[in-house]
Amino acid sequence: PSLRAGMHASTFGGNPIAAAAGIATLETIEADDLLTRAKTNGARFAELLSELAKQFPHIREVRQAGLMIGIELDFDGSEVVEACLNRGLLINCTHSTVLRLLPAMTISAEQIDQGISILADALTERISAVTQPESLAPST
Repeated sequence: PSLRAGMHASTFGGNPIAAAAGIATLETIEADDLLTRAKTNGARFAELLSELAKQFPHIREVRQAGLMIGIELDFDGSEVVEACLNRGLLINCTHSTVLRLLPAMTISAEQIDQGISILADALTERISAVTQPESLAPST
């Protein structure tokens, strides 16, 4: 059977407002040279995350495509996410062990440095909490 008017619709179909927003977004990306900025910032993240992985052997792997970043841990990352949030850094954890960073294309070098510093502090806090021996409870 062939499609006739009214038989098929699309939730994600285009409309004038969505098209105008898309065009404005592309124009902003070009005008502000955000692709070049994203490449530069992606390289900065790669350098800092490589250093972070050397500092923390609990980081299994760092995966990155530009500013889309996954940091695989050998432990549950939910407490790291919470510690980062308490310090003002919003990250996510997927598959329970992969920290996901997805910063804006407009992020500054200073914000990258601050974010990596917060992440390092959160990792240190979480790892030291796990590796510190528990106090011995008094025997009864």
